[in-house]
Amino acid sequence: MPKLLGRVAPFALVLSLAALLPALLSAWVLLGAAPRRPFAVAFQSPMPGEPLFGDVEVAVAVRPGGARLERVEVYVDGVRAAVITKPPWRVVVDVGDANVAHRLQLVATAAGGAVATAELTSGTIAVQEQIDVELRPLFVRVERGGAPVAALRREDFAVYDDGARQQIVTFERGEVPFTAVVLLDASSSMAGGRLTMASDGVLAFARAMQRLDEAKLLLFSDRVLVETPFTNAPSFLTLALPTVAAGGGTAINDALALGLARLEPRRGRKVALLLSDGVDVESVLSMRDVLEQARRSGVMLYWLRLGEDTGPGRGYRVHTPWRDVEAHELEQRLLRQAIEDSGGRVLDVGRVEGIGAALGAVLQELREQYVIGYYPSRLSGSGEWHEVKVEVAGAAARVRTPRGYTEP
Repeated sequence: MPKLLGRVAPFALVLSLAALLPALLSAWVLLGAAPRRPFAVAFQSPMPGEPLFGDVEVAVAVRPGGARLERVEVYVDGVRAAVITKPPWRVVVDVGDANVAHRLQLVATAAGGAVATAELTSGTIAVQEQIDVELRPLFVRVERGGAPVAALRREDFAVYDDGARQQIVTFERGEVPFTAVVLLDASSSMAGGRLTMASDGVLAFARAMQRLDEAKLLLFSDRVLVETPFTNAPSFLTLALPTVAAGGGTAINDALALGLARLEPRRGRKVALLLSDGVDVESVLSMRDVLEQARRSGVMLYWLRLGEDTGPGRGYRVHTPWRDVEAHELEQRLLRQAIEDSGGRVLDVGRVEGIGAALGAVLQELREQYVIGYYPSRLSGSGEWHEVKVEVAGAAARVRTPRGYTEP
């Protein structure tokens, strides 16, 4: 019997080792001894040191070509800009327009969880002085005998910025979308059904907007009563009007300042439409403050002046705790100056029933404008005022455009 045991023991030991082999292999893999198929990623484009601006195509090379990836993450200056999940491993990212170096990184994850990375740094364009010059848009109305002058060409216009003639870079007709703020006076002077009639005019204006136009309604008295978001939906723009009763004083300066602030971050053509008799008795801000804000904003101002007694300098013999008669007259002159400086105008509407027609006239005027763009050839510094003049070749024509702008 002992001899039999001695012969069986080696065989049992072999069986025990065979049973342990899968566990040993698993431990080997967990300890990192089992080899994984290596892979790497690299930038095919852009190239290191290449200056990058705006939209940039990132193309990723994967080696070996058959490597199975789950995703490739693209980072620009430490912020994830895109995730690619399938070949071809390409994507377009926006790096901005500043002339600065950018750090681009790739983080690729394989199906088995392995990770590979790559990195490059872009270059910059060497310049003696870095100056940020933005395209300056001009919205120009040309009239002859009170009628719009159509079919003018780029070469018919000459633009002067602080006396220096500018090169016209872009030129279009007025079918350019706009963003508008409609400032509707709901003070006590609009009682007796006048506010309802004015609301009908605003609704007609909203219905006549084109698909890419947007507007916001600011209904105000001595405070803001209703403010809608910017919208293209006419019903949404005027939804709250039936619930508002006219009453209280008028704070035109404060409301206009708020409307300009709402338009400030918007791009493209910006318009503020003031519907009021124009007698401000409640504002904390002065019109001189608003005038400077309007010059910085690039907003075209239109005043649809309500009231039977219309015309400059008439109907404003007002004295309030805030201002005496002379101060109120100064406020009116500065309001008109802000409107004329912006390239807009005052429309004496008279009776409130005329608001719809007046708003329609403004809308038609916007459609008939020429849109001119140029890069100012001379910069004076932030906060400096630039005088702008536009001339049209040929027979005498009346040109209405912003008189200038404040350098940002």
